Amino acid sequence: MEPFRIRDRRFLESVENHLSPCAAKSAAAATTRLIDEEEHPYRTAFQRDRDRIVHSRAFRRLKHKRQVFLTTYGDHYRTRLTHTIEVSQLSRTMARSLGLNEDLVEAIALGHDLGHTPFGHIGEVVLHRILKGKDTLDNQVDLQDLGGFKHNYQSVRIVDVNEVKYSFVGLNLTAPVREGILKHTRLSRQHIHYPDFEKRGLYYELDDSTTLEGQIVAVCDEIAQRTHDLEDGFRAKYVTCEQIRELPLIRKVDDQYDIYTHDSNGSTRNVLIRALVDFLVTDVIQETLGRIKKFIKEYERESFFERRLVWFSEKIDPLQHDLDRFIMREIITKAGEERRDVDSERIIRSLFRLYFHHANLLPTYQINKLMDSRQREVLYAGPLDERRALIRQLQTNSLFPRVLADHVAGMTDHYAENTLKTFTKWSPQQYQTARGDIDPGV
Repeated sequence: MEPFRIRDRRFLESVENHLSPCAAKSAAAATTRLIDEEEHPYRTAFQRDRDRIVHSRAFRRLKHKRQVFLTTYGDHYRTRLTHTIEVSQLSRTMARSLGLNEDLVEAIALGHDLGHTPFGHIGEVVLHRILKGKDTLDNQVDLQDLGGFKHNYQSVRIVDVNEVKYSFVGLNLTAPVREGILKHTRLSRQHIHYPDFEKRGLYYELDDSTTLEGQIVAVCDEIAQRTHDLEDGFRAKYVTCEQIRELPLIRKVDDQYDIYTHDSNGSTRNVLIRALVDFLVTDVIQETLGRIKKFIKEYERESFFERRLVWFSEKIDPLQHDLDRFIMREIITKAGEERRDVDSERIIRSLFRLYFHHANLLPTYQINKLMDSRQREVLYAGPLDERRALIRQLQTNSLFPRVLADHVAGMTDHYAENTLKTFTKWSPQQYQTARGDIDPGV
């Protein structure tokens, strides 16, 4: 073969044949897009999915969305974006060691948290209560159960519907990427029902991804959260290395890596986090390899994994759960109290209520999901009585609250705060006459 030539898509797809027989192949996935389109000449389907996610608006906004600590708390605390990058790095390492498809795990990892709200978990809780009809926003919004809100479902909605960049709706990703994004955390079939949710290719009846790559991202998401939340907790002085020394998992890590022989607390902290990451990733890799071999022997096939194979060993799984509970109690709960989650809840509730009564404040790309061009003209520039009548009509449309959730959930922490601050200074006349696409953050 010529040393200098374009490694086109066909060549790259042939290289994937050298991966494990259990690896997902991009050539097979290319036909699973929701909309038929011609594939790229020198990028595989999974590479193209990854690139579409990276270039999306939702991905860029992750840099200003809280992970645990406020984005203004300090430069070295994680945001949703840095968390996403860490999950991607861990996932690629694990996939490489098992001979699986790195491009697929990277695409899933980079897209898995696109649906997160501003202000971390509290934003998800607030929107879920509103869309389940449990929060009437001080008796100003009367909704039925509209299916609730959960960030993994919202991530799929973003890549399927909300991103507007191409000649088709959404990013038109392959099914293995969409499934991995959806199943990176628990499904809630009994409580979550999104409108027009396209289940094709998602194997929605199964809890875990049917590709090993999707399962890798799910476990690496857990590892990243455990380790970086702990490190951020050290930095914020919520916990100390000595405080966690008696946790069973930390004792095991210490026995193997001798982490407590270092002089300064800062040095111990760094060694502990590195050792903990290495310990957990190694445990999953070793355990998974054994489970894969058993699966192949039992089912006599090397694809479509309808049960979870990528996870911690039976000895380590309860110990990492102990660590998770410790982090929740000593770091996340305390951080929530300090960052004033009550204020965050107030902001999201107020914004949702505001847009519900003043739909003309929504940008056109959101209103396009609900109205044709003639109705949009009335909403943004029509006589006041016609505008009010159209908004009352909108309020009876069950899709309207979902679009409001799309808009509020997509905001960054700063933008949500600035938007409410700006709108609270407005007169009633300004609410009535303003049109969408304004930037309250300016």
